[in-house]
Amino acid sequence: MKCVWRFQLAALLALTATLGACHGQGAQPIPESLAPNSSFERGEGDKPAAWSFYSWEGSEGWWDDKVAHSGARSVGLRGINGGWSATVPVEPGKIHNVRLYYRAQGGPSRIVLYVRVPTGPREMEIIVYLPQPTVQVDEQGRFVKGEYVEGEGGWLEFRGGDFVPEEGITAVDLLIKLTSSNPKAQAWLDDVIVTATEPRRVPATARLLREVPGGTIWTDSENRKILPEQEPPGGELQEAIEIAAAQGEYESFQIAVTPEGVWRQVSWTWGEFAGSAALPAAAVRCRRVETVSIEKTMGPHGRKGLNPDPLTEQLPCDVPAGTNQSFWFTVHVPPGQKPGAYESQLVLTVGATKISEIPLKLRVRNFAIPPRPSLDVRSQFRASIALDVESGDRDGVLRRYYRDYFAHRTRCSPGVSVGVRVPGDTAVVDVEEYLGHLRFMRDELGARQFDIPSLWISHRGTHTMPPDAEWQGLQIFGNDELAELSPEFEKPFRSYMGQLVRRLKNEGLFLSPTVRFFDEPSFEDHATVNGLRALASLMLDINAELTVSIAAGYPHPELTDVIRLWVVHTDAWDRGLHHIEAAREAGCRILVYNNAVNYPEHRPIRVRLWPWLLRKYEVDGTYSWWGTVCWRGEMADPWNAGQGSSGVLMYPPRAPDEHGPIDSVRWELFREGLEDYEYMHLADELAQKLDAAGKPDAAKQGREAVAAALELVERWPNVRAANDEPYTLDVTAVARARQELAGAIEGMQNALK
Repeated sequence: MKCVWRFQLAALLALTATLGACHGQGAQPIPESLAPNSSFERGEGDKPAAWSFYSWEGSEGWWDDKVAHSGARSVGLRGINGGWSATVPVEPGKIHNVRLYYRAQGGPSRIVLYVRVPTGPREMEIIVYLPQPTVQVDEQGRFVKGEYVEGEGGWLEFRGGDFVPEEGITAVDLLIKLTSSNPKAQAWLDDVIVTATEPRRVPATARLLREVPGGTIWTDSENRKILPEQEPPGGELQEAIEIAAAQGEYESFQIAVTPEGVWRQVSWTWGEFAGSAALPAAAVRCRRVETVSIEKTMGPHGRKGLNPDPLTEQLPCDVPAGTNQSFWFTVHVPPGQKPGAYESQLVLTVGATKISEIPLKLRVRNFAIPPRPSLDVRSQFRASIALDVESGDRDGVLRRYYRDYFAHRTRCSPGVSVGVRVPGDTAVVDVEEYLGHLRFMRDELGARQFDIPSLWISHRGTHTMPPDAEWQGLQIFGNDELAELSPEFEKPFRSYMGQLVRRLKNEGLFLSPTVRFFDEPSFEDHATVNGLRALASLMLDINAELTVSIAAGYPHPELTDVIRLWVVHTDAWDRGLHHIEAAREAGCRILVYNNAVNYPEHRPIRVRLWPWLLRKYEVDGTYSWWGTVCWRGEMADPWNAGQGSSGVLMYPPRAPDEHGPIDSVRWELFREGLEDYEYMHLADELAQKLDAAGKPDAAKQGREAVAAALELVERWPNVRAANDEPYTLDVTAVARARQELAGAIEGMQNALK
C-alpha cells in the first residue's frame, strides 16, 4: 500500500497544490497570462476591466474584494446558468493552455469552460468545451502522510487543457460558466492563466530499409503513424527488422513502401524461422494499413485528413505513385517457445517480381507473460450489430470475434442470451446455447471470469432509478422509496437466477461471476440509492459468491458493503478519491473506464500508454465500450463518418466478401500496452520474491525499471475535452523503458536461481 499512497498523495497534491485561504494567504506566485486582467485586480466601480458577465438563466455575477486566490480581488457567480467572458489574444499554431482557480459552495454545481472562435456576427464555433463538477468548500481535503484529512476550504485548480488556434485566428472568446440546478450555488474565479508554447518536439524515428529501383522501403515505430504523404527517410540503411518478445507475447512492427510509379499487386511473403527451435511461418501475420478521413477532430491534438488505422486483409494491393503504403506485421511467440535468436526473411514482391528481402530477427526472451491478463479487462461486444454487417454462419462469426477479443488480452460477453419465460412464480429458463458459448470461451480461449446476465434497468437518460422499472413485465419495486421489492417480481426472479447459478456451477462455468443491472446512477437521488441496495442485496441473497458491479461517479459509502466492484470514470477520479480509498479499505475492487482515450485522429501513443496509467493508478482493471458497440447512428459506417468521436477500435466489413473482425492500429497497440503492463506486474512480483529471499539489492533493479517507465505517464488524460497529452510523446523513451523492464525481469530471475 505504500506505493499506492505515495502516488495518490502526488496525484491529489497536483490537484490541490494551491489550496489557500481568502485574500490569497499561502497562494503561489501567478505566472504571466495572455488573458486580460487575469487576476481581476483592475476595474472601475463594480466591474472588472476586460471581463463581462452574462446570465442565461437566473444568475448574477459580481466583482469581489473580500475573497481572492491571489491579490485582493476575484469574480463571483451565483445561480443556475451564468458566466464571465473575455477576449484573449492568441498565436496561430501554438499550443495554448488554460487553467484557473475556483472556490465553490452552496450546493452541487459545475464549472464549464468554453473557448470559442468568432465565425460571424454573433456566431461562435466552440473549440473547447469542458464541464467539470465542482468540489465544494466543505468537501475539500488532502492526503497527509497517507491519511485523509478534511480541509478547511479554499481554492482548487481547474485544468482546462490545450487548444491550438488555426491559421488566421488571432483572438478567442474565453467563457467560464457556473451551472447548477440550485439557485443558491455559487463560486468565485481567480487567476485565469492562458499560456502559449511551441508544439512539443517529437524525435524522428523513421529508418530507411532499402532503396530499390523505382521506390523506397522504410520503417517507423509501431507507435507512430506513417502518413500517406510524408517524406520517406534518408540516411544510413537499417539492415534488418529486429524485435524481441516474451513467450506468449504478440509483437508488432510496420514497413512502408513508397514507389516512384504505380506498383501493382504488392505483397509480402516469408518462410519459417531458423533458430533455437522450430517456429513456423504462421507465427507472422501481415495486414494492409488503410486510412480513414477525419474532418471533425476531438481536441486540438487530433489530425485532420487521412489517418492510418484500419488493418485489412486486402492483399495484394496496388500502391499509387508517390504514396506511402504501410504494412502491419504481427509476430506471435507461442507460449513455451524456447528462448533464443530466430531469423526469417520478409520478401517484397510487385506482381511476380521480387523487389527486395528484409531480414526479420526475433529474440525470444527468457520469460513468459500469462495467457490471460493480470488486469480485469473487458471490452464491449454488441453482437447484434456485428451480425447485421457480417455474412456467413452465425456461430462462426461470433467465435471469430470472441477469438479476436481474447487474443487482445481482453474479454467480452457472449453474443447469445439466456431465454426466460415467467408463467407464474417459477421461471422457465433456456440456457443451453448460452452455456455452449461460455464453454468455448473457457476451454478454447482461457476465460477465467464472466459477467452473467441478471436484469437490466435503463435510467432513461435521467441516471435515476425509475420507480416503474420492470423485469419480464413485472413491477420490480414495491414502494415509492424503492427500498422494497415487489413479491410478484422477486419470486420468479429468484427462480431464474437460482436456476442459472446452479447450471453454471454444475458446468464449471461459475467463474468469478459478476452481475450488473444499472449504469451511472445519480447518487443525489435517495430513491436510486435505495433501489441499488435492494437489488444488490437480492443478488447476494440468491448467491453470496456473486459480485455486484456498477459504473458510477464514485463508490457510494452506503453501498460498498453490497456493491463490491466499482467502475469509475477517470474524469471523476480526483473528485472521488477519498471515496475510492474508503472503498478499497472496505475490500472493494476499483476499475476505470475512459471511452475517449482511443480517438483515431490522435497520436497512437495515447492508446499504447493507457495500460501504463492503469498500472500507475494501481486500479484493478478497465471496462469500456471499445469494439463494435458504436457501429450505429453517425458512426454506423466509421469508414466514412468523418469524425473520431466514438473511438471505435474495429471496423465493419464493407462488402459481403469481406469479413471481420477488422482490427485497427489502436486495437493492436492496446494489446501492446497490456503486455507492457504484464512486464511491470512481473517485475513487481519478482522484486517481492527477492525481498522475501533476502536479496533487496537484486529487487531494486525491477522497482527502478517500473518507476522509470511510469514516469513517462503523468495522469489520466481529459475525456470530455480530449485536449491534453499528459504522457511522453517520445516513442524511443517507451521502447527503452520496455527494454529495461525486460532486462530487469531476466536479471531478477537469474538472481532468484
